[in-house]
This record gives sequence, structure tokens and C-alpha cells, in this order.
Amino acid sequence: MGVFAFPGQSDGEATMGDNRPGDAIAPPGLACPLGLPWAERLQRRSQAIAALQLEHPSSIPAWEEAAQVAAQFLGVPLVMVTVANGPTEYVYAAFGLSSLGVGNPLSQQRQLPLSSGLGGYILDSEQPLVVPDTTENPVLAQSELVSTYGIRAYCGVPLRTGQGTCLGTLAVMDMRPRRFSEQELGFLAMAARWGMSEYERQSARAILTPPGSAGPVGLEAIANRVRLDLLTQLTHELRSPLTTVLGMSTMLSREIYGPLTPKQREYTDIVHRSSQTLMTLVDELIDLNPAEAERTDLVPTAVDIEALGQQVVTALTPLAEKHGHILNLTVEPGETHWILDQRVVKQILYHLMVGIMHAAGDNSTLRVHACRRGQGLTLGLWLSNPWLGEGLPAEVAELLQVSTAPLAPSAIPRPLLGLLLSQHLAQRHGGQIKVQGSGDSNRLEVLLPRLETAVARPEVSREAEVGVTL
Repeated sequence: MGVFAFPGQSDGEATMGDNRPGDAIAPPGLACPLGLPWAERLQRRSQAIAALQLEHPSSIPAWEEAAQVAAQFLGVPLVMVTVANGPTEYVYAAFGLSSLGVGNPLSQQRQLPLSSGLGGYILDSEQPLVVPDTTENPVLAQSELVSTYGIRAYCGVPLRTGQGTCLGTLAVMDMRPRRFSEQELGFLAMAARWGMSEYERQSARAILTPPGSAGPVGLEAIANRVRLDLLTQLTHELRSPLTTVLGMSTMLSREIYGPLTPKQREYTDIVHRSSQTLMTLVDELIDLNPAEAERTDLVPTAVDIEALGQQVVTALTPLAEKHGHILNLTVEPGETHWILDQRVVKQILYHLMVGIMHAAGDNSTLRVHACRRGQGLTLGLWLSNPWLGEGLPAEVAELLQVSTAPLAPSAIPRPLLGLLLSQHLAQRHGGQIKVQGSGDSNRLEVLLPRLETAVARPEVSREAEVGVTL
């Protein structure tokens, strides 16, 4: 029952479900050793601590919030965020220190000799440490956290800077034995990354702005970001089994394993079409990564607006067909390539089309037209309905006409929230979205200026690389 240095595991080695009590494990994919000599790591850590002004322990709001989020999500009584400086591990943020007893030394001094805790194992290996029951390990049982404070279960991850330097740990603890799932460990790692990146961002802002101009990040903001990261990770993991289902249904439909009866053929075709639709939607989710929507820098790229628009139309066709809608894309003859941020433009178009379709009546045609306006690109969107004529749904026009005033998200129908995101993205691109016209003949206009760039690189889509049209 030793504590491993976690050199990295291959598939089939210890996992969350089959480790023995007391064993310490590092799940595959979370281990990132720097491969540097110990002396050099100490030097880098000291330099990073000085650069981030962490020499003198003090409460850090972003880390306090990260500790609270971890405690709530994992349901543990004790969470600590520590930084190792020299031979001492300092507590910069904590949740539940009072659970160790009134007036306990750790709560009062907020520090612990590095050799007396469990953080040293994480700093040495620079990988997560998971111990379901510390008393089952004779080495860990001698540590002060276990012998003095009664810690029975421990799960900790490295606290790294944006440059990859490990400064300390984010660890959750319990006074009773318990196992930690891979999802819980992944959540903890993302909370640590979020807390550190938020502190680094605030530190950089403090250098450029007067004191007091930046406020602490809220608990809900951290939780939402972690949820987005988890959603992105799960979306990527969903693609693998879908690929298997799609491949198997393809082989069955080609009758590689023998002829099919008419009923079997019918069912196989349904599975195959459904798998293709799901794969398209998963790829679209990955491409529209919500975490990337928060990226502040723009990447100028030579974008083929017709090809990009067709990707969005193809991805949304299953949703349109469900409500009897038809998607129609037209591009003005002439210039087809524009210097834009492809990811931002794709998200704008995607969310606008989804929002309009949700508000539209059945059997409508959603028209999208791209054309030049001055030196910029204009995208026009409107509906055609055989009974209602042409224009926009009233709620879409009203929302975008009044969205310059603050609106609570709870006051906006969920399917229409994407419209406001599109407006935000257009403004970040230096453009705007406005309602053109009035009454029943209005339409949305997205005005996007060209981005300035010395050299614009053509964007090669992931779909083109694998030969799949989305």
C-alpha cells in the first residue's frame, strides 16, 4: 500500500473503481510532470511566487471561491488552497478549518511544515494525489494532518501558473474514508486552474489599472466556468462511442455480415441516419466550444463566407426539418473571401439562426443573405412564410431593439439567449446587429468590418481535413 510517484499509467492499470484502500492514484490524462531537476523547480517556484506577489500569505478571493465551489460539489468538510514557499506550506484559502476543532493551530497559524502534510507528494510528482483512507498507509498515517487532525480521505491536485509552474495544491479532505471519482478529480483540477488563472488575470489588471478597480470573481461565475469545461470534456468523450456506432451501422447497412431482411434494413438505416445526425451535432458542439466564446483575442483569417454559411446550414438542417423549416443561404456574386475571425462569425450565424427558428412558426423559410456593405460584410436574416409574409418574429425584433438596456437572463426565454450572445460577439468583432425596417417587413442585419492583418492565413476547416461536410 505505497504512495506512488505517478510516472504515468497505461490503459488497464489502477482506476478509480479498482484501487485498494490507501492506494494513491493519478488518473491517466491528468499527469503533467515537468521533467526538471528538483533544484530548478524550486527556483522557478520562488520566482513565480515573487512575480505574483505571493511572498506574504493573505486571503485571495478567487481562491476562497474556488475552495467553496470544491467543497459544495464534492460534499467535503475541509478544503485548502496552499502555496509552498521554502520548507513551509502556507494556507492562502480554506473552507471548513473550524471542523478541525475550535482554536486548532492550523486555523490560527494557517501554515504547516511541508514535511508534515501531504502536499509534498504532489509538489514532488507534480501530479494529483488521491488517498481513499490515509490510515491504511503507514507512511501517511504518521503525517500531522492524519495523526493530529484526523484526516482519513485526501484528494489534491497541483496549483499551477499559466506557465506550468507548480506553486502548491488545491486539496479536499474528509474525516472518514471515501473514494473520489474521476469526475470529482477532474472538477477539482479545473477549479484549481480557474482559481489560478483568475488570480493571474486580476494581478495583471492591478498592474495596469488603479487599485480597487477590479472586484473579486463571484462564486456562480466560477461554478459556471467549471460546468462549461466539464461539458466540453464530456462532449469530446461522447464522440468516441458515436464513431463506433456509426461505423458498425455502416458495415451492417452494407451487409458485410450477411443479408438483411426488409425490416432489419429499415431499422439499420434509422440507426445509421440518427448516428450521422448525432455525430454532426457533436462536432458542431465541439466547434462552437462555449469556453472559446470567452476568448478576447480575434484571429484574422481569410474566410469563405459561402462555405462557412453552408456548414452552419447543414448542421442546423435536422432542427429545421423537425419544425418544417427550410434554410436558404444566398451569397452576392463577387467577393467570397473576407478577413474575419471565423470562429466568432460562425457562432454569430449559428446562434442567430437557432434563435429565429425557435421563435418562428412552422413551415417557414429562414433566409440568410451575405453581401458587401462598404468595406465590410453584411449578413441579412429574415423569415418567409406562405401565410405570414416576410419579416422577423416579434419577440426577436423586440429583444434586439431593447437589448442595449440591462436585462436579467431570467427575464429572457432560454431559446432566445443566443441572440444576445450573437450581439455581444458582433460587438467584440467591431460590428453590430440591428433590426432593419419596421412592421412585418423587417430583417436582422449583421454588420462585420474586415479585420486588419498583415498576413491572413486561409482557414482549413476540420471537416475538409477529414473529408466530411457538415
